[in-house]
Amino acid sequence: MAKRNGIHLTTTILAILAIAAIVAYAIFGGSKKREIVGTWVTDTCAIESGFQCGTRGIAASINNATRQYNSWEIHNNELILKGKLFNNRRVTDIADTMAIKKLSSKTLVVEQNGKTVQYKRIR
Repeated sequence: MAKRNGIHLTTTILAILAIAAIVAYAIFGGSKKREIVGTWVTDTCAIESGFQCGTRGIAASINNATRQYNSWEIHNNELILKGKLFNNRRVTDIADTMAIKKLSSKTLVVEQNGKTVQYKRIR
């Protein structure tokens, strides 16, 4: 009987830990989602441009007249910025998908269409 109680206790502890991990992931959304929240710019142009990833998946473009982001998500290690493209008096829904190559507290490196772009966090 003692061995059976020990197995039951171990199974119960493992079940509690699994539930705690699921709840933590649901609350915090995974570490990449927490880390990506902020304002990211690159200086590949004459002026800094980029995007802002806010809490709850809200996004905004920075110094970009043709792309207006309104939401973001991370799926399969890809950052997806969704919004509108304004081009020749036409408005099109877009989903810019970028593979995340590096993410730290100060740097975000992504690859999109074979091009690598490095962003720096300013906020």
